Amino acid sequence: MATPRRRPKDRANLWLGVGIALLMAIWLAWPNSAPSETDDTEALARVIQSEIGNGTPMQQHHVAWTARNLAREQKQSIAEMVCSPCGPQRRGRPLSSRQAPQDSHREMARRVLAKPPSQDPTGGATHFLNPRLQNQLARSGKRPGYRGNSYRNVRRRWRKSYGWRPYYRLGNSLEFWGPKKAKKKATSRQ
Repeated sequence: MATPRRRPKDRANLWLGVGIALLMAIWLAWPNSAPSETDDTEALARVIQSEIGNGTPMQQHHVAWTARNLAREQKQSIAEMVCSPCGPQRRGRPLSSRQAPQDSHREMARRVLAKPPSQDPTGGATHFLNPRLQNQLARSGKRPGYRGNSYRNVRRRWRKSYGWRPYYRLGNSLEFWGPKKAKKKATSRQ
């Protein structure tokens, strides 16, 4: 007895089913390479390592406070803001959290999170950048989002589009920014 011949449509459906099953098996077995954190201390420690890991302790301290301020401004926990899942800076993740932290970064994060907002050394800064590094990245054009985004262009956009202003520089390499502060109205004494 002869085997019935399959029609091309049946063969295509069979291969489609095999392909889908194979993709599902790969997807289910693939390890999750981007960790998610729910702990603010661990998430903040990842930010410190990823954004300024080789910086001075003072730079790390100020970056940690800036991340804390940004999370408060966005009405999110630090973990929600940067580790849902953790990864490089991009739209929806304003700071990088892709690198696993060292114990010293965890300790720095614990100290910053334990202090009241009144002890913020940044004056409420919510953003920071390294002007030299920004220019290098803009010139190289190798990283998405940096091509043509020189320090001068970023500074102009942050001022005009976002209404931010520079607060201060820490050394030659780190500039801290935040929202314009409302001027205090003079009160008259009667």
